Order: sequence, then C-alpha cells, then structure tokens
Amino acid sequence: MSKILILGGGNCQLSAVKLAKRLGHTVVLADYYECPPAAAYADLHRRVSTFDIPGCIALARREQVDGVMTIGTDQPVYTAAAVAKACSLPSPIDAETALAVTNKRVMKQILTDHHIPTVRWKLFDEDIGERELSELCPPLVIKPLDSQGQRGVYKMDSPAEILCALPQTLSFSRERQALVEEYYPSDEVTLSGWIQNGRLYILALTDRQCHPDPVHIGVCAAHRFPSVHMDRYPEIREMSEHIVAAFGIPEGPLYIQFLIGEQGVLVNELACRIGGAFEDVFIPYLSGFDILHAALCRALGLPVDCSVLEGYDPQSCSRQVSVQLLFCRSGQISSITPLSELLMLPFVLSAGYNYQEGEAIPPLENATARFGHCVLASEDGRMPEHIAELYRTLQVLDPHGQNLVLKRDIF
Repeated sequence: MSKILILGGGNCQLSAVKLAKRLGHTVVLADYYECPPAAAYADLHRRVSTFDIPGCIALARREQVDGVMTIGTDQPVYTAAAVAKACSLPSPIDAETALAVTNKRVMKQILTDHHIPTVRWKLFDEDIGERELSELCPPLVIKPLDSQGQRGVYKMDSPAEILCALPQTLSFSRERQALVEEYYPSDEVTLSGWIQNGRLYILALTDRQCHPDPVHIGVCAAHRFPSVHMDRYPEIREMSEHIVAAFGIPEGPLYIQFLIGEQGVLVNELACRIGGAFEDVFIPYLSGFDILHAALCRALGLPVDCSVLEGYDPQSCSRQVSVQLLFCRSGQISSITPLSELLMLPFVLSAGYNYQEGEAIPPLENATARFGHCVLASEDGRMPEHIAELYRTLQVLDPHGQNLVLKRDIF
C-alpha cells in the first residue's frame, strides 16, 4: 500500500481520509488546526497550513509520501500541484494549470483570451483609483484573487464603495490587487465532471442556491439536482469542453460555476477539484462513478476506470438530490439534535456538523459560518417533503431554547 498526503482535515476532506484508510493506505494529514475532524482517522497529523507550500513540501519529503491530494477546497489545489512537482509525485495537472484555476487574475485572462463568455472585469488596487472602474457598470462585485469560501466577496453600488471595501477584501488575500466585476443578475449553475485523457465526462449539473444577502453574495445554501436549466445542457457542454481545451486540463476532476441570466450563459469561475458541496457523496448515487476513489487513484498514479460513464447522461437521470448546507443565526449553542437522528432518516445519504455544543456561531458573512451539511436523495419526486422533514428534525438551540437553524423549505 501507499502513503498519501491529504491537504485539509475538515468535513469536506473527511471522506477522502476515510477512503484512503479503508483501502489500506497510510494517511499524512496537513491542517493548521489543532484538532480537525479528519485528524482522528489519519495516521499522522501535522499542523501545517495548506497555504504553506514550502511547509507542505517539507512534510511530503520528510514522510516520503507517494502522492498528494485535496478535495472540496480551492487554494490547496495549487499547493498539491506544487508539492507534486517538487517531490516528483503524480498529479492530474501541473503547477501552471493549478495556478490558472486558483488565481482569478490568471483565470480571467485565459477566459478572455479564448473568447469564453464571462462578466466584464478589472484588476484593482489602491494606486489605480476609482476612475479606472468607470468602464464597468454598477453594481460591482469585489473579490480576492486567491481566496475561497466567499471570504472578502462584496457587492457594492459604486466605485467609491469598492475602494472602501478594498482593504477588507485584501485581508483575505496574499495579493496586492483584487478582482472587480460587473454584477450579473443570474442563477448559478454548477457543473461537476471528470476528465480522462482530455475527454470530459459530465457527471452532474446542479443549481447553486445562495443566501439572499445584498452585500455578502454567493454564500451557497443548497445544491439541487437536476438543475432547472437542464435545457441549456448542450450549450454548457460545449462551453465546458472549450474550457478544458483553453486551460489544457488533461486529467482529473473539474468544477465550473456558470451564471445564467438575460445575457445568456457566462462562466463565473472554475476549479480542478471535487466540489465542496459533498459531490463525492451524490455523484456516485447519480452516476455510479466513484469520483473520490478516482481522484485518490489519480493522485497515486494508479489507473482510473471510466467505463461506467460510457452510457451515463445526467439529462436522463430521474433521481433527485438536494445538498442542504446548514446555516444558523449567530448565537451560543446549548444543544444540538444528535447527528445519528439525521443519519437515520431514510432519505439522508450523508450529514455532518461543523460546530459543537458550547461553541458560538458567528454572523453569516461567508461560508466559514456554515453549521453543517445534509445530503438528501429521492427517487420518487418527494424531495420537498424530505427537506421539510429534515428541518422538523434538526434543532440547534441557544440557552433560551430558541432554534437557531435557518430553515429552507424549497427545492
């Protein structure tokens, strides 16, 4: 068996650690938290930040690992590719491609150069000034070039407000510039795929349902399959294949966020990773393809069998999936419904909590405030009933007995 370095030990990476152990591999975990959830299952946990490339390279060399991987998180994709390059380890993408899909400066330029539709954008810093944003039509969105989880992402009504928001946005970045885009009123649709020898297999097209906040935009509350925009599937497929070619992605997972509105289908961003909405749970349910096992194999240089996908078409899949990304009002947690009660619900594929009793939940400003998750499945069209039952079951009570859970009852 092999030894693998997994970057990140949160709930999104927990399944990767468990799978690697189940297959008999030795797991080295890099996560700067003292006790991340996955540490209990890893053979070795070292408190190294997944953003610390030299530290992760040193750890990989010291432990003589055979592979490196991450899932469900953006920036460690570049770290993994850099570690693989430095240590001569297998990797589905090289470091240059990894930079292109984790740094929005490079990403946006490639999209523009290859005439792939995206919202109008500018790079912005304190030296440029408001006047340079006059070509963009408000409202505007400011984003860090190299962050994740909607940290530092704000919707503003004027260039002056963008300038005021710049220091806060840059506090989540290692760059001196930020990305400013025109705000595009639209629905968000996410494509999950797998690339084998340059060929794209589309695994799912989901609606990315976001919290309706006028400033802190893009915080995802749920994913829904099938997408209500499945009629745009041929156009999305063609655009996705164009993206694969433009970025030169030869192998591995692909995650693309599209925006669909009056201007048509535009690309928001992309990543070479399994998504952070527990796609490793619901993609096998929909397609029969174990994308997590495939990613693990690819990280270790082992062959991946895609034969199960030859007859699969997400357009004709009759199953429903809802990934409820659980959020709460801010407050102190006094008691929580035992996780076992959620897992006993017959329509639940997976569930997990990010907070414990006695901890405080912060205000909802980005995805770090997520309380937990629950993946629901249906084969008989009863998903709205299942979602309602989930929220009847789940209680997160404060010391006054008030339920802090923000309920969603739509599908």
